[in-house]
Amino acid sequence: MVEPATTKKQITTELSHRQVTLSAGQATAVFYATVYNDSSRFASFQLRLLAAGALLNTPKSWYRLTPAISTKIPAGDCTRFQIEIFDLPPIAQQFQGAIDLTVEVTSRELENQYDRQLLRLVAEGLQGQPPDLSLLVPNQEARPNERVTILGQIQNPTSVPMEATLRLDGLPDRWFPAGIQQIVSLPAGKSQKVVFECEIPSPEQAFSQIYPLRLEATGRFPSVTAAGSFYILPAGTLQFACSPLECAIPEVLGRWQNPPQGTAKFSLQFRNQSNLAPGVQVAVQALKPQRRWFGAKATPPPAVVDPLVLPPGVSLGSLPVALPTGNSTLPLYIQQRLPWLGWARSKRFEVKAAAIDCHIPLQDETQTLEVNLFPVIPLWQQLLGVLLVLGLGALTWSLLRDPGHQAAVNSVQFNGQGTEVLSGSSDQSIRRWKILEQHLYTQSRMGNLTKAVRVARYRPVNNDQVALGLENGEIQLANLLTGERSRLTPDKDDRVFGLVFSRDARTLYSGHGSGLVLQWDIRNFHPTQNKPQLAYDTQFAIQAMTLVGNTDEYLAIGGRFNRFLLMQVLTDSHQKPKTTQFFDLPYPSGGSTDYITSLSAATEQPNLLAISDTQGRISLWDTDTCVQNRGNCAAIDKAWLGHEGSPVRAIALSSNGCFLASGGDDGRVKLWSLDGQGLRRSSELSGRVLDQTKHPLNAVDVIQTRDSVWVTSGGADKQVRLYRVSLSSNQLEGNRCPVLAGGKS
Repeated sequence: MVEPATTKKQITTELSHRQVTLSAGQATAVFYATVYNDSSRFASFQLRLLAAGALLNTPKSWYRLTPAISTKIPAGDCTRFQIEIFDLPPIAQQFQGAIDLTVEVTSRELENQYDRQLLRLVAEGLQGQPPDLSLLVPNQEARPNERVTILGQIQNPTSVPMEATLRLDGLPDRWFPAGIQQIVSLPAGKSQKVVFECEIPSPEQAFSQIYPLRLEATGRFPSVTAAGSFYILPAGTLQFACSPLECAIPEVLGRWQNPPQGTAKFSLQFRNQSNLAPGVQVAVQALKPQRRWFGAKATPPPAVVDPLVLPPGVSLGSLPVALPTGNSTLPLYIQQRLPWLGWARSKRFEVKAAAIDCHIPLQDETQTLEVNLFPVIPLWQQLLGVLLVLGLGALTWSLLRDPGHQAAVNSVQFNGQGTEVLSGSSDQSIRRWKILEQHLYTQSRMGNLTKAVRVARYRPVNNDQVALGLENGEIQLANLLTGERSRLTPDKDDRVFGLVFSRDARTLYSGHGSGLVLQWDIRNFHPTQNKPQLAYDTQFAIQAMTLVGNTDEYLAIGGRFNRFLLMQVLTDSHQKPKTTQFFDLPYPSGGSTDYITSLSAATEQPNLLAISDTQGRISLWDTDTCVQNRGNCAAIDKAWLGHEGSPVRAIALSSNGCFLASGGDDGRVKLWSLDGQGLRRSSELSGRVLDQTKHPLNAVDVIQTRDSVWVTSGGADKQVRLYRVSLSSNQLEGNRCPVLAGGKS
């Protein structure tokens, strides 16, 4: 391009060399370009090399610039670029000789201004014959969470040394901690093995399929490739659950009359934690109660059912073609006509799910649903004043016959659906309370347990089974429906202060006053089980413990001297325990009469942990940070005195980590509103007092439903109490946790 004579050239370039040489024994060819700003303003400059005869659309990198772009320099000043040529430009392969290059300089600030200078590149002794390349194991397979080695081999068939860049493609780059690219130097006629270390992630991130592998070698020769395959084997778990397990029609009872028919809505929940996307089919069968003579045992209904046939009044939503990784839901609607007269009837339905063409079994594949049908005409209208009198008399007689616990209540817990409360007492009994219209009614009682009950816990998945820890160190597993009990017998007189189930309900951990933590395998009930699976010694009296973390890997333990530690309890797939790790956490130390009294973790935020102690402190911790830093961590927020310095005997976090309940020696039950990040809401820093009793409290629990927060408590006054706080309809923007409404009920 010829510039007009009237146009002054604003960019001038001077090269240090007009010819450079790149040979087999030379890593780079270096020269310098000095660019002068002949304009009247500040300007920055860019430089690039152009090769005559270069192949188009070839993203090969063959030179480096220092700097990549110059800074702005004033008029009349200059800047200097260093250019390193380390490979031939993308021209025809096996080229040797001279190549004409153009050094082009441009500027963003100086439009339509550029300068070009010619440069000759002489290539000497650059080999063109490619190396021999192969994958030593062309077809490999592995499981998620495994570490595997992919081996390749490269050989230099030429008589001169060779440098090659090897790149492995086909698997995600993040699976290779050391990267997917290596540079090797090969002497003449020699071969070398190359190793790529691959860390396969969890099943949710490593889908089961055949991945094509491609190993490519590039350098000063034509590129070569070696092909293979990598198969990720199926792994993980599939879980099935129904929520809720019990519904009522109508959901809200009418004051004067109920509708003649209604629909119960259930949610079928599938949790896919595998590396497959299986199809699923669901069968629903109405269970009819069988008539039998007095004293005869009932036989279960047949389990075989056609998955394509649904009982009358039952409809399913559209089934997903395949279950994606994570949680999937399927609506189930059961429509029933209500009886006109009488009392509430109960109908049961069996829901069975099955995965199609899947190598991983579906856990908890059968669920039993219960639908309670209330009459169209309310019972109080049918019996009028007579039933009212009889009802009051029956209520009075029930209160006289069943006054509740006869000694201090030491443990309370909601079931998973929030429809029942389990309590354990020093009167050597446990009670199962039914929640009806914000009141507790005794549903069943199990007594004569030989010693005071220190702790009682529902077994996850199946809330009809409970674990009981007694004053004398005995542990019992009880079926609330049949009354059957299995006895675990650790050393006697070693009081049980903590019982924790693993999330899959296969393992039970017990904490004792001697400092022992025992691990029990409870997958199958036995009349007696004399030996625990494992035993750990913490060297201090245990007062409370709970599981934390996403994989049930760590057990948080607290007790005497305000000791607070995390203990690793994870076992591998062969049930061989790994080396147990203990992390002492920096909790304020105490004397022989000072204890951490209670620990609670949020089910949906398993790294969020609440702690209380006899000094009246309450604090919230992020256990993930504590594990990563091997115990070097601190509370999320500064600990606060929740009950004005009185010992806090019990705390409980809601499953989503949005609410915290506490009870202490001052007799108060308090509810704390959290922001979802482990901090108290600034509007309710002092907590909300739900009750003020004259006796110390020993236990609390909390659960959140769709429109309310429920709290239950038990204490030295022998009473089990229930509280309900409504949720506000005004949700804070950007916060997943709801807001409490005005007051308690």
